[in-house]
Amino acid sequence: MTKILVLVFAILALCACVYGRSVPQLRTIYMGDSIFDVGTNKYVKNSVSRCDFVPYGKTRYNQPSGRCSDGFLIPDLINKVIGLPFSKPFLGLKGGSQLPLSINFASDGSGLLDSTHSDWGVVSFNEQLKQLGQLANKIPMMNLNDFVVVISSGGNDIAANLQNLANVDLEAMLVSLEKGLEQLYKYGFRKIVYSSLGPLGCVPIVTSDGNCVREINDLVEQFNWQARAIVLGVAKKFPGMRGAFVDGYSLIKSYVENPIKFGFQNGGGCCPNCLSHKNTLSGLCRNPSDYVFWDLIHPTEHTYTLVTKEFMKQIKKIL
Repeated sequence: MTKILVLVFAILALCACVYGRSVPQLRTIYMGDSIFDVGTNKYVKNSVSRCDFVPYGKTRYNQPSGRCSDGFLIPDLINKVIGLPFSKPFLGLKGGSQLPLSINFASDGSGLLDSTHSDWGVVSFNEQLKQLGQLANKIPMMNLNDFVVVISSGGNDIAANLQNLANVDLEAMLVSLEKGLEQLYKYGFRKIVYSSLGPLGCVPIVTSDGNCVREINDLVEQFNWQARAIVLGVAKKFPGMRGAFVDGYSLIKSYVENPIKFGFQNGGGCCPNCLSHKNTLSGLCRNPSDYVFWDLIHPTEHTYTLVTKEFMKQIKKIL
């Protein structure tokens, strides 16, 4: 009987030790472009690349929130699954306040190259890295591993040159990406998820008769193939680093080509005039979830919801 009591007390003591300690809180950081931007450009002076006007946000918000969609974006949806509050724009944080569990650096119009839309008043990928460095200095090194850094950047470098694809410098984009990932490691971050570029040849602003433009998609595929190798290669190169690559390209392309199969009614855009501050709302669809795209470039919340499932698969792999 005495031996049994000793065993019971030993088990209880072990449980108290395990469950009584503080468990690390998973946190998220988002970098990149409008796919992830939850309102950064509202804080950028003279920015002309923004989505804080009607009818953006019509599905989820009473007023535009700066999100380039009808509702939630991928960062919102990832955080909902994880159980985190929505990410806060870094530029909107007040000095001295407690850091939120999820911080967003993404800027609509941003690219991997500083030259991309440099006159649009956006925060480039390299500038976001510098901002993240400022944040990293305020966080104890032992806590940086609590963060998953999710990146969506590079699409605008190609989108800015759709009229002349020869001007796209894939090599420079890939070099910028690799240097950026290495910098994140130097800061102390160890969990990185990179999203492929979407099928830019399938966005409503360039499609002809609903057919994707192969020349554009070929260039995107070339970048994605090499970017994946860089992401996984950097993860292998540095001790303790974990990297994952999300192939959103194939998913969205399949939605456009077979909308009915994936719960859409139309592979095009719901709001063809939404990119303009002076839009008349003419042609605005009644149900955005029926469409793959919200405006001429950005997907709907329905599309983001489907793609987020793949993000979660990849995030789980590196935890």
